[in-house]
Amino acid sequence: MGIFHRLIRESSPVDHDICLAHKVVGEYANYLNTCAPLPGCVADSSDLPHDKELIKESLFTCINATADPELIGHFKNGYLMLSAWQAGVGDNVLGVDFTRMNLEENPIDVAAQVHHQSDEVERWTPVVVKEQKILAAELISIGV
Repeated sequence: MGIFHRLIRESSPVDHDICLAHKVVGEYANYLNTCAPLPGCVADSSDLPHDKELIKESLFTCINATADPELIGHFKNGYLMLSAWQAGVGDNVLGVDFTRMNLEENPIDVAAQVHHQSDEVERWTPVVVKEQKILAAELISIGV
């Protein structure tokens, strides 16, 4: 009986980790499909459905649990997309977002809006690019 209990105890955390990872990654995927900032934009990391580190760990767990190259590709993309969320951005997504503009306005006013939105995200661009490089290096370090 002792070995049976030991095996169950040893396998339970793994099963629990995979179940949690699938849940977290699934919720993150749904979030990406509905709420992801547009390319070139940055949002506050508190907007994510889970803590950013938990999402990273869950994506790693899912990558390690599959041999499907297509699925691994989706996980990698989701991992790299995490750079679009940064701590301290605030309540509004920053960056050029034409969905927030009235394109029927005077072209000069639209250009002013584009310029203003570009200025808002400018200080975050180096942060996002730096994190993208770190995330890519982390993926390479695990062989994907």
